Amino acid sequence: MKTHLTTHVLKDLNFLTFWLSHVISSIGNTLIPVTITFAVLEVTGSATSLGLVLGALWVSRVVFVMFGGVWADRISRKAILICSDLLQGANHLLIAYLFFTHSIELWHLVASALLYGAVSAFHSPASGGLIPQIVKKNQLQQANSLLSIVNSIFEIAGPAIAGILVVLVGFDVIFFIDAMTFFVSLLLMLMVLPKYKSETSVDNSYWQDLKEGIKVARSHTWIWKSLVTFSLLNFAVAAFNVLGPLALIDQLDGPKKWGLILTAASVGGLLGGLLSHNLKPKNPLKFAFTLMTVLVPLEILMLIGPASHWLIMIVAMFASASIIISAVFWDTLVQQKVPEHMLSRIGSLDSFVSFVFMPVGFVLAGPLSEALGMTWTLILLASLVFILNTWVIYFKDVRKVEFDKAIEIEA
Repeated sequence: MKTHLTTHVLKDLNFLTFWLSHVISSIGNTLIPVTITFAVLEVTGSATSLGLVLGALWVSRVVFVMFGGVWADRISRKAILICSDLLQGANHLLIAYLFFTHSIELWHLVASALLYGAVSAFHSPASGGLIPQIVKKNQLQQANSLLSIVNSIFEIAGPAIAGILVVLVGFDVIFFIDAMTFFVSLLLMLMVLPKYKSETSVDNSYWQDLKEGIKVARSHTWIWKSLVTFSLLNFAVAAFNVLGPLALIDQLDGPKKWGLILTAASVGGLLGGLLSHNLKPKNPLKFAFTLMTVLVPLEILMLIGPASHWLIMIVAMFASASIIISAVFWDTLVQQKVPEHMLSRIGSLDSFVSFVFMPVGFVLAGPLSEALGMTWTLILLASLVFILNTWVIYFKDVRKVEFDKAIEIEA
């Protein structure tokens, strides 16, 4: 006998354990960006040193992300997540000790950032690839949505909490707390049992596996054209975050208004996670990409003038929601359509797009606005997003790809 699935994914103890591991490690992770900024300035007082530390983290991620995807497909993804928790916990425990003993130096923070970036490059594709091994196929969308909701909540609360803790307890305590979250996450991951899909052993070389992953991505038009869309969106969102403060700089309370806009965007990410939880349009990518095609260019164009900050907040909230909905839908489709032993490689390609194009957007936004002027730069960015997104939606296999019809299980 068959029956419709009514059990929520959080009622599965195995996924609940994995989700709690993600929640706990995310608590610490959201404290670090603000903490490391003030820590570097405390140690060196130099903006150049801050750029060096942040640059080390991003370069490390870019260099290692493709290695991470290949190796997560070659060996146990659970083992990679456990090792990453162990390394990150030890990394920040050492930094906490160096702050506590007043022996911290710039090179310590650079080395820590390099390790943090490298390990996160392995963690992300392994985590995405593990999800289909621990939840049923018809619960993938719920699982991805819940992970997105957690990320959005801590994205909203993390910077404020970190700022308060920097003042109240200091850098040593914050890094110690972060280290402990990784160790607790590790203990929870030990209890997670992959059971729905067995991992496939491979005999190919690393480079053969990498080429195979790229070949699979190229053979599915909806995958590589989605990556084109995400790359441009990452570039545009990064540019928006650089140009937004410049557009508001001459207004009274400009920094406060920009802070409210960023908060609204973060709330929009949470809204997108909530909406994507059970939303099942017939053509998910067409639905999500259409939302982004309208809302993201509109968000960028709001800076011309600029419009009222309240209006920018509303548009930014819905634009962020559309991006998160697209990400959840895309993750779910990849987990359903791509062979299990290829999942982490496709995930690493997705991460590579983010790690490369967001920094490029941060770097080029200023020079573009100086060369073309603010208004024309914003029009150019909005036009590129609109035209290329429309082009991607035009392709039949992007418009027609559907969620698997796995809505029934054995009673």
